[in-house]
Amino acid sequence: MSTSLKLARVEGVDVARGLASAIMIQGHAYDGWVDAEGKTTAAYGFTRVLGTLPLPSFLLLSGAAIALRAEAAIAKGEDASEVRRALLRRGFEILVIGYVVNAISALMDGWEGPETFFRADVLPLIGLSIAVIAAVGLRASGAGKGLSRRALVIAASVIAVVPVIVCPWVSAWSHTIDGPAGWILGLFADVPGVTRMPFIPLASWAGVGVLLGLGLAHVNRAERSVAGAPTRVLLLLLVIAVAMAVGFTQLTRVWVEASGRALDRTHPAVIANAIELVARGTIVLAVGALMTPHLPERVRAVLLRLGRGSLVAYVFHVPFCYGALGLPLRDRLSMTEATVFVVLLEVASYGAVWARDAWRDRRLRARTTAE
Repeated sequence: MSTSLKLARVEGVDVARGLASAIMIQGHAYDGWVDAEGKTTAAYGFTRVLGTLPLPSFLLLSGAAIALRAEAAIAKGEDASEVRRALLRRGFEILVIGYVVNAISALMDGWEGPETFFRADVLPLIGLSIAVIAAVGLRASGAGKGLSRRALVIAASVIAVVPVIVCPWVSAWSHTIDGPAGWILGLFADVPGVTRMPFIPLASWAGVGVLLGLGLAHVNRAERSVAGAPTRVLLLLLVIAVAMAVGFTQLTRVWVEASGRALDRTHPAVIANAIELVARGTIVLAVGALMTPHLPERVRAVLLRLGRGSLVAYVFHVPFCYGALGLPLRDRLSMTEATVFVVLLEVASYGAVWARDAWRDRRLRARTTAE
């Protein structure tokens, strides 16, 4: 695998993650700041449509990043156990950061009991998904210590399918759980008062991301592309994803209306809803990969930095949208007024990522000088 090929593919994933981060920030900001009248406008409705993209995108792109890491390990002949340990460590780091963010939010904004600290939100979900895929999918091949692509495909396929299929039945059971047991189980299944983003069914999106990443890597190898996946393949992926998003959106709506009850994670229509949303995440991946080679250098650099620092951007912006730092704006702005502040928040979030990167670079230079 050439260096240019590896970098092109990695940049496509990171640009897509940067795009998802920018969409996430605007979605949270408009939701938190726009007044009741503004929330009746078509412009606000459009922000809600965009707001469905980031969550499945982040899970799918996490899976794609695992696939890229695995491909690099296979090309270099790295020890599978070392790659597995590194990704397990990263997954648990993100999980712990999620609970630290819960604690900081509770201290800033108040809490309603232990459930506030043990809330299963997006960061614990992403961390757990990475850790599980690493634990079960990154295995040595039969020929030696090198990583087995086949084992990863099997594990990713199971994770892509099983959590979605079992979700309605597992959720019906988990809705009966309360007390301390729910603080732990809420990370895996939908426990009322604890869970916002459960492993079942949402980890399936990370499994799909692994399969897409491996599939695109296979296309690159087969066609010896030096610019990432061929444009025609990405366009086909985009068309399929759009068709699936539209089709499964309609299927979910019809299914829910026919049932006569609201959609939740105990409803069988959650299966169609999960497929609809992973298709939306795939749209972001395909668009990011397609636009990467054509972006002006400065724009690409901004999206790359934001994508690689998406964790920092998430932690930074949320308190301004939903926490104590955003109280002066909460539910008070028109769409026009909110847009001004959205732009400022996007810039400030990018600035937080830039500051983190600058601090990390200074530490690295200091360490290098000391050695």
